[in-house]
Amino acid sequence: MTDQEFDVPGGPPGDGPVDDAGPGLTVNGYAIDTSPTVFGELEPANDLLGDAAAMRAAMAERGYLFFRELLDPDIVLAARNEILLKYAIIGEVDDRHPVGDAIAGSGDAVPTVNLRAFSESVRGGAAYRAVTDSDEVLDVHRALLGGEVRAFDMRWPRFVRPGEGCGFHCDGPYMNRGTSLDRIYSSWIPLGRIRRHEGSLMLLDGSHRAEGLADYLARDADRDQLEWLDDDPAVVRDRYGSRWLTTDFAPGDVLCFGMGVLHGAIDNRSPEGRCRLSSDSRYQCVDEPADPRWNGDGFEGHGGRRVFYPGLGRWNNEDFQDEWKDVDEFGRLHLRAPRST
Repeated sequence: MTDQEFDVPGGPPGDGPVDDAGPGLTVNGYAIDTSPTVFGELEPANDLLGDAAAMRAAMAERGYLFFRELLDPDIVLAARNEILLKYAIIGEVDDRHPVGDAIAGSGDAVPTVNLRAFSESVRGGAAYRAVTDSDEVLDVHRALLGGEVRAFDMRWPRFVRPGEGCGFHCDGPYMNRGTSLDRIYSSWIPLGRIRRHEGSLMLLDGSHRAEGLADYLARDADRDQLEWLDDDPAVVRDRYGSRWLTTDFAPGDVLCFGMGVLHGAIDNRSPEGRCRLSSDSRYQCVDEPADPRWNGDGFEGHGGRRVFYPGLGRWNNEDFQDEWKDVDEFGRLHLRAPRST
């Protein structure tokens, strides 16, 4: 592997306190309009638990179900500790601070480690699987899908450094080679506290009914080489929905949504330099065909020598580089030059 410069993007860990209520929030560097008419709070659905018909009706209406403390926070924090210890080993977490604080490190060791082995270790951790495969999470998906369910073999734990976020997209084009898209749901699970200025997920209200997304949802991300949608949250909102919805998340919270819901993440602007840790997992019925990109022995995701390792630059997800990194035969990072911004 040739020598290459490795840098954690985003400059200093923070640029001063950001008000949790909204001022100072950005996505892809664009300021978010937090006026109540165009920005709001996710609506909890804890009162619907145990009523499958009501949960399905609410999902059809809202496009999402949000549960406060669905999971035991201690189980979630055990998964957080398990994962952050691994990131600390490779220098992504500064161990001069408590590891659980997830203060960004230099990442100096990242180019020298076997990232394929590292990624598999993070995804396969017992404490992490106890979250994604918990009875509480599976029960939500059983209620929505009306049968026994399973998580995709691929799980997506996301470590988001200060200065990073996630571009706007729907999950459908990335998950459409198995069962029909209305038979798959995503669960986004914060692995620890995530205040909105630390990178909370946000959904576009009403986007699951947006006619303008029909062509996009019919595409295949790999075949059509999809990138993120427009960077500007105001443009995306006006084109496809009505309001951005988010909240401050706590350990145990779970956000479930369908394949046609447009979403992204607020930029992590933690003034303490705290990294965001969260998880994406997808669920379907066990007896329905599964997308081979994400399921089965030796699945390859987007193919080739790639490892799920988000961040380290911005490419507008060209060739999936915002999330999937090229590695050599030894699993060592081969980082492409980020796009100029």
